[in-house]
Amino acid sequence: MSTDTPEVPGHVTSSVTDRRGTGARQTEILKILGESGRFLTARQLHALSVTQGSGTGLSTVYRILRSADAAGLLEVVHAPSGKAYRLLPESHEHRLECRTCGEGVPFASEALEEWLAGLGGLYGFRDVRHALSVTGTCHACQQHTET
Repeated sequence: MSTDTPEVPGHVTSSVTDRRGTGARQTEILKILGESGRFLTARQLHALSVTQGSGTGLSTVYRILRSADAAGLLEVVHAPSGKAYRLLPESHEHRLECRTCGEGVPFASEALEEWLAGLGGLYGFRDVRHALSVTGTCHACQQHTET
């Protein structure tokens, strides 16, 4: 791996290593996931780690993802190819994601934030947090399927 890539954010390494002990493999896998900026399946993540010279096995990737998910660090969606994971940013965001290529753009909505702020109280929940992905087909993928 190159040395000019960003480090895994502190909120990620501290939360995961507190649960599973320190580990270079955890940091490496979560760094790859964070740098991708998109949803990846465990198999895709494993393939990227192998491409980058890692000796991390697929079962270890699954363990790291389970630990990071339990620590609340991942957003998980059910894609046609299986569960896909994305590293949550330190502060939440909303994203518009392409179902075909996985590319996405963040968006903000004050009305949505206000509605979500009241949702937990409506059902008796406290300490509510959220991550929202809205899916569709991006312009590039639309053009590709029309030709």
